Amino acid sequence: MLRKYFLPLIALLGGLLGLYIVYLSQRTTPSPPILFPPPRSPFPYAIAASGIIEASSQNISIGTPFNEVIEKIFVVEGDCVKKGDCILQLDLRSFEAAAASAKASYDAAIVSLENAEKQFSFYERLLDKNAVSEKDYYTAYYSYLEAKENVNVAKASLDEAETNIQRAMIRAPVDGQILQVNAHIGEIAPVVPFISAQSTWLTAANGTLILMGTVNPLQVRIDIDEDDAWRYREGARATAFVRGNSTINFPLKFLRLEPYIIPKSSFTGETVERVDTRVLQVLYDFEKGTLPIFAGQILDIFIESEPIENFVRHENQISA
Repeated sequence: MLRKYFLPLIALLGGLLGLYIVYLSQRTTPSPPILFPPPRSPFPYAIAASGIIEASSQNISIGTPFNEVIEKIFVVEGDCVKKGDCILQLDLRSFEAAAASAKASYDAAIVSLENAEKQFSFYERLLDKNAVSEKDYYTAYYSYLEAKENVNVAKASLDEAETNIQRAMIRAPVDGQILQVNAHIGEIAPVVPFISAQSTWLTAANGTLILMGTVNPLQVRIDIDEDDAWRYREGARATAFVRGNSTINFPLKFLRLEPYIIPKSSFTGETVERVDTRVLQVLYDFEKGTLPIFAGQILDIFIESEPIENFVRHENQISA
């Protein structure tokens, strides 16, 4: 009897289990609350863009004029420095040796000048100029002039050698903060190639030994797509939103516009990128205060604009 009802009972339980699983699969999982929703434009009509924070002095890529071994590094990331502070020093031995050699040449030139001056003074003190030949007189005279010029040349060489010692001690060009230190003691400091001021992605790959700049205030370099560049009005109001937390936002103050549209190069951070998209760069600044933001950070930007109808009306007035 038990065997007769066992299999149907098992089938019934399996069916009920299947119905329960179907029921569970149809239940909708409630969406978790969005802690930080995407930023919304504070303006009725706006241009959406992205901007990267940089120092108000622009990011300064510190380099060296010589390919020489780095001997000392006086700063670390985050240090505040004054203009003229020594931040990096190259190996000075070759420069000091050159200065010593130049000093010896200068001393020797001084001795030669004193000798030539003494020799010429004998002829100058003669009461009767006919006592010596004209040739001997002018030979002594021009030897004296040559000795004077040799002193000037030796002095210039000594000044150059001493200047090279000072140039090998790299100093801060402005008051600011050290943003990056990519140099290490014992490495050979490369001569940094030219980097356009419009290129905001400065990395060690560019040969940047030390990156620094004035961080109070900071400024934002905004890339406006060329498709929207015609909608931008110089000096328009702008608001920045921090990515990942749209509740952190602040107004920006117009600084200047760079009226040359450049290729957009903000995908991998390499300044050598060349893509089809071109952008108009506009600079705004702001006071950091207690805002949790840093140089190099990318912000979402909304720039106030006008309805497209206004632009069309304006164009019609011009054509008329």
